[in-house]
Amino acid sequence: MAKKNSVSLKDVAAAAGVSTSLVSFVLNGKQQQYRVNKDVAEKVKRIAKELNYKPNGLAKSLRNGSSKTIGVIVSDISNQFFADLARYIESATEEKGYMTLFASSDENAEKMAKQVERLLSKEVDGIILVPCEGSEDTVQYLINTNVPFVLLDRYFPELKTSYLCLNNTSAGHDATKALIDAGYKRITFVGYDLNLSHMIGRAAGYKEAMADNNLSQYEDIRCVDAKNVKDSCAMIVREALESGSEALVFATNTIAVNCLYYIKDQGIKIPHQLGLVGFDSDSAFDFFYAPISCIRQPLEVMANKAVDILFDNINSNNAIVQQVETQGQFVSRASSAPKK
Repeated sequence: MAKKNSVSLKDVAAAAGVSTSLVSFVLNGKQQQYRVNKDVAEKVKRIAKELNYKPNGLAKSLRNGSSKTIGVIVSDISNQFFADLARYIESATEEKGYMTLFASSDENAEKMAKQVERLLSKEVDGIILVPCEGSEDTVQYLINTNVPFVLLDRYFPELKTSYLCLNNTSAGHDATKALIDAGYKRITFVGYDLNLSHMIGRAAGYKEAMADNNLSQYEDIRCVDAKNVKDSCAMIVREALESGSEALVFATNTIAVNCLYYIKDQGIKIPHQLGLVGFDSDSAFDFFYAPISCIRQPLEVMANKAVDILFDNINSNNAIVQQVETQGQFVSRASSAPKK
C-alpha cells in the first residue's frame, strides 16, 4: 500500500504565509482567474515543490477546471426554513450533475468567512450564500476574486452582486394588511435588530401598511435579543399585551415559534385575545390549537432560481449580475380570524 501523502494544502499555506484557498488556486492553475500576484504564485509553487506536496484525488480530478461541486452557506441548517431551502438546492444541483457541500454561519460573520475559505479550499465551482450581518468584507472578497456566487434571502444594497430574495417590503405590508382587514388596529411587529435587507424590508412594509390605513399612531416595533431568543420573545409578548397590542406580526419562523411557547404557557387565547401572522410556515404553525396565518415564501422556486443564477455565472467568463425578487403568498388560518 502506498504511503499516504503527509503534506497538505494547509502545510504549504503555512510555509508560504498565505491562505489555503490561495494555495489551492495556484496549484490548480487558477492564479490568473483569481488575480493572484505572480510573485506570490511562484513562491507557492516553489514551496510546494520543496515540501514534496502531492495533490490528492480530488485535486487530480480538477484537470478540466471543475470539481462538479458547489458550496452552500446558510444561517442555521437546523432551521426549518433553511433546511427546506437546502433540500431544494441539493435537488436542483444534483440534476445538473453536481454535488453540494453545506455549512452554517450561525449568524456570525467571522465564522462565515472561515466557511467560505474552507469551501474555496475544496475547489467548489461556486457558492450560494445567505449573508449575515457584518459579512460585507467576505462578499467583497468573493467579488474581487471572481468566485461565482449568488446571495440568497438577503443582500447588501451597496454591493453589486447577484441575489435572490423575497420582496420583503411587499410581504411585510401584506402580513400587516391582513390583520388590519380583519379588524385589528394596535398591531406590533416583532423582529430582530439587524441591519439586514430582509428584516429592514419587512419592518418597512409593516410601517407602510400602518400608515396607509391611518394607524401610524399605533406603530410598535419590538426587537428580539438574538442571544436569548426564548426569554426575549416571552418578555415582548407580555409587554405588547400590557401596552394594549391586539395582534402581532412575527418577522421569522424562529421568533414565531418561541413566542408561541409563551402564548401557550400563559393560556392566551388566539385569536380572541391576540391575532397572529408569521413568516415561513413551520410545522408548529399547523399543529398549534389555532393554526397560524403566515407569509409563505416560494422556497422551491427560490432555490431553483438561485441555482440557475449561480450556474449562469459558473458558465460565463464574466460575472452576470442578476437581482431577482419573488413574491410571498399570504396563507389565511385561524390566528388572523376577524376580531370580535
